[in-house]
Amino acid sequence: MSTVGCGRAGWVLLAAFGIQFFTAVLVYGTGTIHLSLLDVFQRDDGITSVVGSLFVNLMSITGPLASYFIDRWSCRVTVLIGCILLFVGLVTSSFVNSLWLLMLTNGIISGIGNGLTLLPCPVSVGYSFRDHSGLAMGIMTAGVGIGMLVSGPLIQYLLDTYGLSGTYLMSAAIVSHVIPCGMLLKTPPKKNLTPAATKHRVKFFKTYIKLVKAPSFMFVLVGSILWNIAYAVIMIHLPNFVVQNGSSRSEASFLFTVIGIGTILSRLTVGLATGPKGLDPLLLNFGLTALMGAVIVTFPLYVTYPKGPMIFASLYGIYSGGLLVFTVPLCLEFVGMQHLNSALGLWYLLLGLGSLIGPPLAGLFVLSASACSLFASVWRKPENETVTTRRVPEIWAAAENGSVVVQDHEVHMKEQSENLISNDI
Repeated sequence: MSTVGCGRAGWVLLAAFGIQFFTAVLVYGTGTIHLSLLDVFQRDDGITSVVGSLFVNLMSITGPLASYFIDRWSCRVTVLIGCILLFVGLVTSSFVNSLWLLMLTNGIISGIGNGLTLLPCPVSVGYSFRDHSGLAMGIMTAGVGIGMLVSGPLIQYLLDTYGLSGTYLMSAAIVSHVIPCGMLLKTPPKKNLTPAATKHRVKFFKTYIKLVKAPSFMFVLVGSILWNIAYAVIMIHLPNFVVQNGSSRSEASFLFTVIGIGTILSRLTVGLATGPKGLDPLLLNFGLTALMGAVIVTFPLYVTYPKGPMIFASLYGIYSGGLLVFTVPLCLEFVGMQHLNSALGLWYLLLGLGSLIGPPLAGLFVLSASACSLFASVWRKPENETVTTRRVPEIWAAAENGSVVVQDHEVHMKEQSENLISNDI
């Protein structure tokens, strides 16, 4: 790569890093904002979480749409459209007094805008750093880690200082910095496209069908769905969970700072490890997902100790943070540079489906627990039988000690009847 080429690639990496940072401040502040929404609207936790769930899930589900925009126009145009939608959604959210309208403004409009803003970053980095895509992705996604690092304290400060409406306005000001960053992104080389838009759309969807038929690539994508189910539940509900277990809101928001530190270290380390002649990215992907699962399974052990949530957050950040680094290297390995844009769009779509499934799946487990209580009532003994069997042993135990005071009406009546029978005899 020439000196000029290196300079341009460096600007692309810097711009992608900036976009990842500014958007991560919002994405990982969702849990903190969720707590404020609960206070303001006084609604059920499940209904209130729809706002954050839509914002986070649509960010990924719009992957194919962003991929089509990039293929049809350019990375720069796609970022510009996405940033405008994100800005408009946040500004209008500051004037909304209904939770249902927030689902539209903050959830749908901002969520779609965020998705259109993010996908051009790995696409541009993949085209600019073909031989060092792992390291470039590690540096780019470290911007997400730094955004996570500051999101909790920053969003909590904005909520304490300006309230919920002011926080939405300040968030819109933050994401407006994405526009100059987007103008620096490199546009992928155009393919030999036909002038007709209809033929272009047919060719675009044929590419997706071809990707679905690649077994290795699809197994990686299915794995991404599965780990993102747990990821979505933790990112949205972890702050509320620790608050309900006695932590303060500042302590809850600080957990994302701890996760961010672990994420930065993980992504830079994994990026260095997956360079040319480095470790196998598929093997690393397997190792990190296994360790992430082990940390989540043992989560109940952490919450029993005062510093347990902090330990969990640090380990979770380390093991979950590096997973996004593998997107571009694995796409290049399995489908090649020609289909990088479409492959990343499909990857983001399935990540979004995992996020969408996660919270309802957690709710399904809770409903299953309630169903178990209902089934238990089928074999439950009648109340009078339970009371009698519970009290009689206590009375006989007291009688053996010679200090019985009978207060149970049923036992007292039984003793009277026995005395009458003995007198007759």
